[in-house]
Amino acid sequence: MVTILYLETNVFDEALNRIRFLYDNHDDVIVSMSGGKDSTVLFHLTLMVAAERNRLPVKVFWLDQEAEWQATVDYMRSVMHREDVDPYWFQIPFDFTNSLSPVANYIHVWGPESEKDWVHEKDTISIHENPSTENRFHDLVNELPKYCTDSENCAVLVGMRITESLNRRAAIAHGKVRYKGVTWCKKKNGPIQVFWPIYDFTNDDIWTALARNHWPYNKIYDYQYQAGLAKQKMRVSALIHETAWHSIEFLQEFEPQTYDRFVKRISGVSTFNHAFDSGDVIVRQLPFAFASWIEYRDYLLEHITQPKYWDLFRRRWQNQNSEEWYKVHIKEILVNDIDGTINANARSKIRLAEKKDQGIYHEIDKAQFLRAKGEAQ
Repeated sequence: MVTILYLETNVFDEALNRIRFLYDNHDDVIVSMSGGKDSTVLFHLTLMVAAERNRLPVKVFWLDQEAEWQATVDYMRSVMHREDVDPYWFQIPFDFTNSLSPVANYIHVWGPESEKDWVHEKDTISIHENPSTENRFHDLVNELPKYCTDSENCAVLVGMRITESLNRRAAIAHGKVRYKGVTWCKKKNGPIQVFWPIYDFTNDDIWTALARNHWPYNKIYDYQYQAGLAKQKMRVSALIHETAWHSIEFLQEFEPQTYDRFVKRISGVSTFNHAFDSGDVIVRQLPFAFASWIEYRDYLLEHITQPKYWDLFRRRWQNQNSEEWYKVHIKEILVNDIDGTINANARSKIRLAEKKDQGIYHEIDKAQFLRAKGEAQ
């Protein structure tokens, strides 16, 4: 059963109320930023509330992945150098998955041995040493905010929205109440707890907020708009990430100097970019030389992926036996998804589709929604 509840307020005002609620119930608040449009809107909303509550400057966290658009670096530098910002700009060495090469599977970003070839320079105000024992991106994003606070009661605000993916939709619409009636959050991790105050914003809500308030934003979006890219496909993630590799197609056109630095620094950039000359690198039709998608998958695994990763992929694919899954596996191979991000996203999508087919798919129930809204006010 689907419950629909209409409110008299809009998402902008609801987000402000959620952030007020978080400030009123936490000793410290940190905004996690990527340089993208969502975290930009969240940042400015938080500035508004922090000024109301006399809690400026706002702490801002960014894990710089080195393989970034120059426009992202320029925009984030403008944020981090603001007087009303307390910056936590991490430019620290760690291993980052390279989806562009089946040979050089990782890049050691900010590695001192590669300083002369770094994609962009370190900033004078950034943090250069890793305070934790973690060495991978997702682990660092979860761990590093702990080093930005002395409080045992700290809220980390993230610009996640449910329209971005089924994974994100499931995390909130089907999530558990984890804090004072709130479902738009993660389970507390030590002194910090992650919250998603703008989870119900659509793409149009994001752009409306930016335009009406004349907030500055990452100019890569302007280039993407001019190139005719659909708003749902506009991304500013690190360009070698397994979900952002499409952007390599535009790097040489949008930022030719950055492209030159990428070619020198990161294996596979030029090859991957030229693959777009003959269309998408992801195969849409089964090649005539193969009798089935599983045959094609297994051929690619043994001829593209390094042997040391064969068992990793095969274990992940256990019990995923359908043509739909084999196509997912092929995509994993072609973009070298060692971490399993594509597979995890597909699991959520397929699982939710199965629930819908079985008639048990449902939205967040009315009582749960009212509890969350009541606590926020």
